[in-house]
Amino acid sequence: EWLYGSLVKLEKDSYAVIPFLNDIEVGKSIGMYEVCTETIGQFTGLYDKNGKEIYEGDILHTVTFGFEPEEYTAIILYDNCRFQLSNGRNLFYFGQSDLTRMDDTIMIGNIHDNPELINMKKSN
Repeated sequence: EWLYGSLVKLEKDSYAVIPFLNDIEVGKSIGMYEVCTETIGQFTGLYDKNGKEIYEGDILHTVTFGFEPEEYTAIILYDNCRFQLSNGRNLFYFGQSDLTRMDDTIMIGNIHDNPELINMKKSN
């Protein structure tokens, strides 16, 4: 199950998520949920064409814009304090004018729940 909220460090290699206060029912206590560190992902601030939030580790089906538009499957990565879109051959950095337009992009899965999509990407 995916949890959303604020990440807190409990111990050396132990982390938990505290749900956003707006997501807690009135009268319920605030709980923390321990998380597997390999599955922690950050929201990019972008949405796909269906309005789904795009997170680090998500797998997208997208089209680049420019002289030679290209359709491909790509993974969202976070490195050097910026988000990247990798199609296995190229890295594209968010903030470039063609990547801030996500109107031709759909989120088709993520690297944790759909690892088979990564193999599909590499064979294209």
